[in-house]
Amino acid sequence: MDGLHCHIRVMSDEDERDLVLLAREVLRQLAEGHGHPERYHDEEFLDLVERADVYVARPAEQEGLVAGFVALEDEADDLVVRCLCVAPAFEAQRVAHQLLDWAEGLAYERSRRRVVAEVLRDDEPTQHLYKGHAFVPTPAADRPELIVMEKRLVDR
Repeated sequence: MDGLHCHIRVMSDEDERDLVLLAREVLRQLAEGHGHPERYHDEEFLDLVERADVYVARPAEQEGLVAGFVALEDEADDLVVRCLCVAPAFEAQRVAHQLLDWAEGLAYERSRRRVVAEVLRDDEPTQHLYKGHAFVPTPAADRPELIVMEKRLVDR
């Protein structure tokens, strides 16, 4: 499928400012759009960036721009997608697919059994993205507003 080709690499210190700005633009608006502006805080995002493995997607033809990023954490036998964010200017250009493929590749390299992500129950576009990568939705046991998207990778 056609789309923008991105270079994906580990986040550097120089990327942090761009990611904070992107998170404010996209994640804050998403939270507000779902009627829950309290769900986005710069401090929580910065904490995530500090503790997670963050990978940045930059367009191959436009190196100065950030097309998106993904924040991942290892949790037991799982690789957890904590945040997958695409800049509005690069939506519908397969950036999210490239980042999710990257995450799945890391999960295989790390011998994880599953890749999981929590998604808002009413966020159909994000659920569609994960379902397109063979993730299966299940209700989140303790948070009814969420769905857990899960992809099993290897049996041990």
